[in-house]
Amino acid sequence: MEKSNQYDYIFQNGNAVLPTGIQKVDIGIKDGLIREIGNLSDCSTDCCADSVIDCKGLHILPGVIDSQVHFREPGLENKENLES
Repeated sequence: MEKSNQYDYIFQNGNAVLPTGIQKVDIGIKDGLIREIGNLSDCSTDCCADSVIDCKGLHILPGVIDSQVHFREPGLENKENLES
C-alpha cells in the first residue's frame, strides 16, 4: 500500500508575515494550497510530508503574489508575462 502524506511540503521555522504580525510558524502545503499555518513540529518527518524545508532566518509571505511580474497582461507582455 502506498503511503499518503498529509502535506507535499512543510516550510519549517519561517518568520511568516501574517495579518496579525510576524510570527515564527510552520506552513503545510498540499496540492498547491496552504493547508495549515502553525506549529507542525510533530509532523516534520517524512511520514507527514514529501519534503521539509528549513526556513530559519527567512521571511515567508503566504499567499502573496508579486503583481509587478504576474499581472502585466494585457499591455506589457514585452517585459514579462504570466507564463514567464
